[in-house]
Amino acid sequence: MARLACVSVPALPLQLLLRGHPDWRALPAAVVEDERAQSRLLWINAAAWRAGVRTGMRHAAALSLRHDLRAGAVPAREVAAAVRGLTQRLQRHSPHVEPSRAEPGVFWLD
Repeated sequence: MARLACVSVPALPLQLLLRGHPDWRALPAAVVEDERAQSRLLWINAAAWRAGVRTGMRHAAALSLRHDLRAGAVPAREVAAAVRGLTQRLQRHSPHVEPSRAEPGVFWLD
Protein backbone atom coordinates (compact mmCIF):
# COMPACT_ATOMS: atom_id res chain seq x y z
CA MET A 1 0.00 0.00 0.00
CA ALA A 2 1.36 3.40 -1.02
CA ARG A 3 1.47 6.00 1.71
CA LEU A 4 1.54 9.70 1.15
CA ALA A 5 2.00 12.51 3.65
CA CYS A 6 1.76 16.26 3.41
CA VAL A 7 3.90 18.57 5.50
CA SER A 8 2.70 22.15 5.56
CA VAL A 9 4.71 25.05 6.91
CA PRO A 10 1.96 27.70 7.01
CA ALA A 11 2.69 31.09 5.42
CA LEU A 12 6.37 30.33 4.89
CA PRO A 13 7.20 33.77 3.40
CA LEU A 14 5.55 35.47 6.39
CA GLN A 15 7.50 33.28 8.77
CA LEU A 16 10.72 34.24 6.99
CA LEU A 17 9.83 37.94 7.27
CA LEU A 18 9.07 37.64 10.98
CA ARG A 19 12.24 35.65 11.61
CA GLY A 20 14.14 38.65 10.27
CA HIS A 21 12.05 41.07 12.34
CA PRO A 22 11.16 39.32 15.61
CA ASP A 23 9.96 42.61 17.11
CA TRP A 24 7.09 42.59 14.55
CA ARG A 25 5.54 39.34 15.81
CA ALA A 26 2.94 41.02 18.07
CA LEU A 27 2.15 43.78 15.54
CA PRO A 28 0.11 43.67 12.34
CA ALA A 29 2.54 42.47 9.68
CA ALA A 30 2.44 41.59 6.01
CA VAL A 31 4.58 40.35 3.16
CA VAL A 32 4.31 42.67 0.14
CA GLU A 33 5.20 42.06 -3.51
CA ASP A 34 7.85 44.77 -3.37
CA GLU A 35 8.66 47.94 -1.46
CA ARG A 36 6.24 50.24 -3.34
CA ALA A 37 3.19 51.79 -1.64
CA GLN A 38 0.91 50.31 -4.31
CA SER A 39 2.25 46.76 -4.05
CA ARG A 40 -0.19 44.04 -3.01
CA LEU A 41 -0.15 42.21 0.30
CA LEU A 42 0.68 38.54 -0.25
CA TRP A 43 0.66 37.19 3.33
CA ILE A 44 -0.65 38.68 6.55
CA ASN A 45 -0.48 37.66 10.20
CA ALA A 46 -3.40 37.25 12.62
CA ALA A 47 -2.98 40.75 14.09
CA ALA A 48 -3.35 42.26 10.61
CA TRP A 49 -6.40 40.07 9.92
CA ARG A 50 -8.09 41.21 13.14
CA ALA A 51 -7.49 44.81 12.04
CA GLY A 52 -9.38 44.24 8.77
CA VAL A 53 -6.30 43.95 6.58
CA ARG A 54 -6.62 41.30 3.85
CA THR A 55 -4.31 39.68 1.35
CA GLY A 56 -4.64 41.28 -2.06
CA MET A 57 -5.05 44.77 -0.63
CA ARG A 58 -2.65 47.48 -1.66
CA HIS A 59 -0.08 48.38 0.98
CA ALA A 60 -1.26 52.00 1.09
CA ALA A 61 -4.89 50.92 1.63
CA ALA A 62 -3.86 48.57 4.43
CA LEU A 63 -1.93 51.39 6.09
CA SER A 64 -5.13 53.44 6.13
CA LEU A 65 -6.66 50.69 8.31
CA ARG A 66 -3.63 50.21 10.56
CA HIS A 67 -0.97 52.90 10.56
CA ASP A 68 1.33 50.58 12.54
CA LEU A 69 1.24 47.81 9.89
CA ARG A 70 4.75 46.47 9.36
CA ALA A 71 5.48 45.22 5.86
CA GLY A 72 8.39 43.94 3.88
CA ALA A 73 9.20 42.04 0.73
CA VAL A 74 10.70 38.57 0.93
CA PRO A 75 12.87 37.89 -2.14
CA ALA A 76 11.99 34.79 -4.16
CA ARG A 77 15.57 33.56 -3.73
CA GLU A 78 15.13 33.62 0.07
CA VAL A 79 11.92 31.59 -0.16
CA ALA A 80 13.60 29.16 -2.59
CA ALA A 81 16.56 28.73 -0.23
CA ALA A 82 14.19 28.00 2.67
CA VAL A 83 12.31 25.43 0.57
CA ARG A 84 15.61 23.75 -0.38
CA GLY A 85 16.69 23.64 3.27
CA LEU A 86 13.37 22.20 4.42
CA THR A 87 13.44 19.65 1.59
CA GLN A 88 16.88 18.47 2.72
CA ARG A 89 15.69 18.15 6.33
CA LEU A 90 12.60 16.21 5.29
CA GLN A 91 14.72 13.86 3.17
CA ARG A 92 16.25 12.60 6.41
CA HIS A 93 12.84 11.02 7.11
CA SER A 94 11.62 10.10 3.63
CA PRO A 95 13.59 9.40 0.45
CA HIS A 96 10.95 11.05 -1.75
CA VAL A 97 10.13 14.65 -0.94
CA GLU A 98 8.42 16.89 -3.45
CA PRO A 99 7.98 20.57 -2.64
CA SER A 100 4.81 22.14 -4.02
CA ARG A 101 5.42 24.48 -6.92
CA ALA A 102 2.24 26.43 -6.20
CA GLU A 103 2.46 26.84 -2.41
CA PRO A 104 5.82 27.56 -0.75
CA GLY A 105 5.99 25.56 2.46
CA VAL A 106 3.94 22.57 1.31
CA PHE A 107 5.80 19.28 0.81
CA TRP A 108 4.61 15.86 -0.35
CA LEU A 109 6.38 12.81 1.07
CA ASP A 110 6.08 9.09 0.45
